[in-house]
Amino acid sequence: MRLFIAVPLPKDVQRAVYVAEEGLRAASTAGRFVPAGNFHVTLRFLGESNRLADIAAAMHEAVKDARPFLLRLGTLGSFTHGGARTSFLSVTGDLDELNRIHETLEAALFEYGFAGGKVRFTPHITLARAVEHGDLSSIRVPNAAFPVRSIVLFESTNENGRMVYTPIHTENF
Repeated sequence: MRLFIAVPLPKDVQRAVYVAEEGLRAASTAGRFVPAGNFHVTLRFLGESNRLADIAAAMHEAVKDARPFLLRLGTLGSFTHGGARTSFLSVTGDLDELNRIHETLEAALFEYGFAGGKVRFTPHITLARAVEHGDLSSIRVPNAAFPVRSIVLFESTNENGRMVYTPIHTENF
């Protein structure tokens, strides 16, 4: 199973992110855009694994002292990886608590034998991959905030050329 752990977004925030993505799509000449229902804040991509009990235990450890906190949609941005540009929406708000959960999750996963994360954690919501665009400053990003009360383990599957993310395990706090 191809797995990742993420902060899910409420439906109203998913719609707000889609508004920003539509602006990005209009300003772009190419790209693979994330379907509206797949928006999330990735905490850790795990790749292929069947070790669900270990992952669930690590998730439990990561949030055992967590309290709900608030995140907000930030600004549009992009980074380049392997020559391809990925465009995203940054996340602001109580990043100290989000970073603490991420660090605790990384440590717990390491204790269960998972290799360390390979990239620096930069909280964001991916909008498009292999995207080509110019200036993004005129694109409107809705002002939206959302409470974070859980982290979710998702399975990622390709169904007829479309990525589908299925929640497998949730840790509430």
